[in-house]
Amino acid sequence: MEKSPLEKLIKSLTRGELKTFSLSVKNEKSPEYYNLFKKIKQSYDKKKSVVFKNAQRKKYLYDSILESLNKKTKSIDANILKKLLNTETLYKRQLIKEAWKEINKAQKLAKKHERFGLLIQILEWKKNIGFHIDTFTRNDYSELSIIEEQTINQQFMFLKMKNLYMEILSLKKEQGYFPKNYDKSKFTKFSPEIPKEVISKRTIFYSRITKAIYFWMQKKHEEEYQLTKLNIKEADVNVDYTEYLIGHLEHLTSCICNASFSELISTLNELKTKYSEGYFGENYNLKLKLFYYAATYEIMSYAFMGNEFLLRKKVEKVENEILFWKKNLSKEMYIIICTALKTGYFFLGDYKKSKFYINKILVKSNKTLRKDAFDEALLFNLIIVFDKKNDYNYQKSVLNSSLKYFKNSDMSDSLENLFAKALQKDIFDKNIYRKVYSNLENEFIAYFHKLKDGRLYSESYLPLYIWLQSKIKNKDLLTVMKNWNENSL
Repeated sequence: MEKSPLEKLIKSLTRGELKTFSLSVKNEKSPEYYNLFKKIKQSYDKKKSVVFKNAQRKKYLYDSILESLNKKTKSIDANILKKLLNTETLYKRQLIKEAWKEINKAQKLAKKHERFGLLIQILEWKKNIGFHIDTFTRNDYSELSIIEEQTINQQFMFLKMKNLYMEILSLKKEQGYFPKNYDKSKFTKFSPEIPKEVISKRTIFYSRITKAIYFWMQKKHEEEYQLTKLNIKEADVNVDYTEYLIGHLEHLTSCICNASFSELISTLNELKTKYSEGYFGENYNLKLKLFYYAATYEIMSYAFMGNEFLLRKKVEKVENEILFWKKNLSKEMYIIICTALKTGYFFLGDYKKSKFYINKILVKSNKTLRKDAFDEALLFNLIIVFDKKNDYNYQKSVLNSSLKYFKNSDMSDSLENLFAKALQKDIFDKNIYRKVYSNLENEFIAYFHKLKDGRLYSESYLPLYIWLQSKIKNKDLLTVMKNWNENSL
């Protein structure tokens, strides 16, 4: 049975919030409200829904909880809005000097944090209040109008960049990387130029991060890395902590795409420390994002570093934590975490667990949601099916269905399809791994990019390359992975 909004809201409360509101409702409301609140809270432990007989009581309790939470909110926007509300209250009571002081505080805060939309409201209030101040002249009105016009232009440019960011995020969510022969002319808007007169940190931030994701989708990872590195170098947690976190999380993607594993772990630890110190407030969504990125990228980093101890420790931890977060994870987030777990267990040699997550990805993903994760899962599935020496008919069935999918998905030139064809050609050969590697050696060079130290790398296809090397050298995956890190393959 679907939970009501009130039940969901109570479930979302932290222990501290539950305790605070329990005392509040017990002391300030009538017993009926406290009993209802207590009943809903206890129903979650028994996994039952509460049947409400009094809709008005339910609404009042819901509004009371929201009011209590809003009072505790310390976000930048909430602080500015509180000052705007204070200004309105003082203005209506003809406390003009007090209202003027309050609106100036709001203006200072909005300007510092580049809240252009709120700043426009603030400037309108200053005009209204200024009318009642004898020393407020026509020149002051004129100056406010000029500032207002500049602010509107800043807001327009900011929204334009942020909208492009949201649009490319949706595009990435649908398909991941661009297909090999995509029409570049359709996507040039994702490489926007900022007018020189725009000095807004937040506008520049969204311009860079949009370009960075655009580079990621083209697999231009060095360019992507340079932009995200610049973003975090100039990031100011005091301007907007949400964007500060988003910028750092995007840099984690750049790090994994450029094999900068130590920098990735260091950046993650820095974010975890800042979160524990309260820099990001009590934002539940940001906490969820931090879990998602840490779960995904720490597993991949430890796997690609060949660190068995930390990898095993992390996959076990994530499997436990995912039980807590699963209801809050988006479908895309769940798919990507399963992708990391699939890779982690693959490198640990636990093909059964890796196959378990492969199956989850193949069921959850599709052509409209992270097609790249689906394609990668098919590749891993092929590797495991052939490595486990499954029944020939089963191998053939998996191979044929994969080849059919690659053909129908216009992936004839993809490394996945070329690998499947190489397997099809040499399935009975005793030296299959050497022959397949020989067939794909030029493709690895084409699909991988060269790191500064000369190593070939691709976060998507490195496991295939390492797997073939492990078979040729007759060594386990993590040993070969360590050798790759030491540039000794």
